[in-house]
Amino acid sequence: MEFEKLQGDPQFRSWLEQFIEDRVRDELKRDMDRRAREAFSLVSVRPDDALADSMARILGKPLVPVEILTFGDGEKKAVVKENLRGKHVYVIATVGYGEDPDVSFANALKILSTLKRTCKVRQINFVVPCLWYQAQDKTHARREPITVRDVADDLIRRGMNHIIVTSLHAEQIEIAFDSFDHLKMEPLFSDYLNHRFIEQGEKFILISPDDGGVRMREELFKNMNPDWVAGQAAVHQLRVRGSVDEKQVLDFVGEVEGHIGIILDDMMRSGSTMFQAAKAAKEKGAKKVIGLVTHFYGFDSETHGRFDERLVDSALDELICTNSRGGLEERLAESKILRDRLTVIDMAPYLSKALINFQTGGTVKDMIASVGELRDLYRVVHLAGSESPLEED
Repeated sequence: MEFEKLQGDPQFRSWLEQFIEDRVRDELKRDMDRRAREAFSLVSVRPDDALADSMARILGKPLVPVEILTFGDGEKKAVVKENLRGKHVYVIATVGYGEDPDVSFANALKILSTLKRTCKVRQINFVVPCLWYQAQDKTHARREPITVRDVADDLIRRGMNHIIVTSLHAEQIEIAFDSFDHLKMEPLFSDYLNHRFIEQGEKFILISPDDGGVRMREELFKNMNPDWVAGQAAVHQLRVRGSVDEKQVLDFVGEVEGHIGIILDDMMRSGSTMFQAAKAAKEKGAKKVIGLVTHFYGFDSETHGRFDERLVDSALDELICTNSRGGLEERLAESKILRDRLTVIDMAPYLSKALINFQTGGTVKDMIASVGELRDLYRVVHLAGSESPLEED
């Protein structure tokens, strides 16, 4: 009787229709996601790749067995050990610590050619957390190559349909690809900083380490809670003529005294740019300096010595980086200096979400907007000062 009365109530009928519509939409979305997950396969260029393994666990998909055979004369051949005909395939391509990028890229091309020519897959998509040769995006002198364009041309010519990359060294690299998703780390970095320091009531000064970092600093500022940003600063550095990893500081613009300085860069290779910017910030009165970097190389410098020794002697109190490059877990296990100074963010949830988002026809902007908590897109797997990795949720 009561239900019959409610049926005649226009407000109840409107609520019921909306409730049914929402349930149907949610069910259709779940079905679409399920079909999308079933319709693709994952391939890793590197064996025993921690990032690829993590993505496979998140996506609930096993990695397709792939073997790079090496013949007696050194020639190599990629063999895919599963029938992938008609499928969408995502190739996860990372470069390991100390690995020759030419070898990594050549292996990726061999797998790409195998998928295109003999496996007859429907679509080939690459997930490349740290794009090969992205720092070579322009010429600094005459008679120099723009190698990142060659990388793009080789991938496209051999049959790659789409690429997912993170934190490109320069956004103009996007134009080299026909279809791409560029995942920026600034939203995730800002979310982590806001959650970590909000209880301490600390305010940040956002610092660009060189002229090329101003755009990234502005992107970080757009994603930060403005209540926690006390100002912005910039370091003007000039590369020393004839050196590949040495710069000199010409000027520091901005006030950092009494605040935490946050230095953002897309990559840290020998560390010269970040270390000198941190030193300049400390000399200007910053009470603490934290670096943010997506791609951590941390290689030794011929002119300045071992990276670990330079890090411990630097003015950088902490470096927050991602696991976009392979081998970081092993380096943390081997070096107490790195365990004391590095906080590592796992980007596997971010890449996995982007993969499903592309598979179902979404955009990166919509993906970010649809996430309830940005913390769902990353995990902190090592906190500076910890002696062991953090437990997984």
